[in-house]
Amino acid sequence: MKKSILLVILFVMMSITAFAEEPQFDHMRSVLIVNTTRQDEAANYMTHRLMQPFRIPYWNRLQTEDCLSPQDVTEDRLRTLAKTYQADVVLVPVVRTWQWRQYTLFFHFDDELITEYAYYFTVYAYDSQKGTFNSYSSRGFDRVSASVLNNPYDILSKAMDQIMEKLPYKRIPTDIEGLHGSLTAMPIKTTAGGAKIITAAHPAAI
Repeated sequence: MKKSILLVILFVMMSITAFAEEPQFDHMRSVLIVNTTRQDEAANYMTHRLMQPFRIPYWNRLQTEDCLSPQDVTEDRLRTLAKTYQADVVLVPVVRTWQWRQYTLFFHFDDELITEYAYYFTVYAYDSQKGTFNSYSSRGFDRVSASVLNNPYDILSKAMDQIMEKLPYKRIPTDIEGLHGSLTAMPIKTTAGGAKIITAAHPAAI
């Protein structure tokens, strides 16, 4: 009987732990990434890249089923979403133009395969703390031999690299220095993608 009671108590404790909320850290920011109604390889890739820097312990990435049309991405709409979800930052990746096609120039002696592309991507950002609404874009077009460019993700990656470089919201928020003292006093490694990583075995609590 006692064993049965202990098993029940243990089961209840495990259930409570399993359904507990994710841990919250001091000065953790909340970010809401909202998709648009456009769903294609470009839109999906933009969202995938945009999500990467926003992870605990510095960021709490909120979940939403909301989906906006590009025309609905306005300051008022993002401000409303920020209040609804209590988000510090709201980001919306928008594909304004995405064209990729390959064709053969039959009048060439060797029937050369050509790649032609055009893109215009923008990430809109609303910052609740500053009350600002900004956009960060990358655009380009070209026509080259398929022997030089044969993978659309080479262009998608390049475009998002440019946007992520412009975006002021990094893996480690830039104002952490002001809250916790200079980061230069801690062992910091900067990755090829620009992320800052604390390399100490036991970094100070933040």
